[in-house]
Amino acid sequence: MHKKLKKYIEHYESIEDATSYELLPNGGMILLLNLASGNENANCQVSIENEVYTLEQSQAILINAYVEPVHLHSDEKLELLAVRFKGAGASFFYEEEMSRLMQVPDEPISIENNMLKDDLDSYLLSRLTASQLPFNIMKIIELLDEQGSDYSIDDVMSIANVPRKVLDKMFNLRTGLTFKTYASLREKMD
Repeated sequence: MHKKLKKYIEHYESIEDATSYELLPNGGMILLLNLASGNENANCQVSIENEVYTLEQSQAILINAYVEPVHLHSDEKLELLAVRFKGAGASFFYEEEMSRLMQVPDEPISIENNMLKDDLDSYLLSRLTASQLPFNIMKIIELLDEQGSDYSIDDVMSIANVPRKVLDKMFNLRTGLTFKTYASLREKMD
């Protein structure tokens, strides 16, 4: 993974040699790519909260993986790649999709077709956009990841350097959660 991406992405997770798999929630979003090629049975069923969606061959979807696990199943062996974003990391690549994803948080969003694993870093770097926020949300995410629900609101406010109301609104728009909820979720996952 390119060093510029490490600030926003936890890791790439390769999912192979199984017909079913469970993606555990990670307090962030996941870009899921179906790398399978071949026949129509290479499609993957993605189950979120008892709803089933089809991830076709060479398709990529963005999934909200803050709280609920995502179940994957295929008649053929899975050949998937999950890009696990840190906290608000996905919003720096897919800002145009954030409001839609937050309105219907359990429904995946179709992103691209024909994405290749070898070109993934280049693709993500081309999508990376600078934050328009008046504060560095990724520093707040790092603080909450380190301190969990024992975070110091004074530390958060000194990083944000904006009124609490602005912080709450922007954090929620970027992550879909309040920073208090995010901190408690991250603490449970550790």
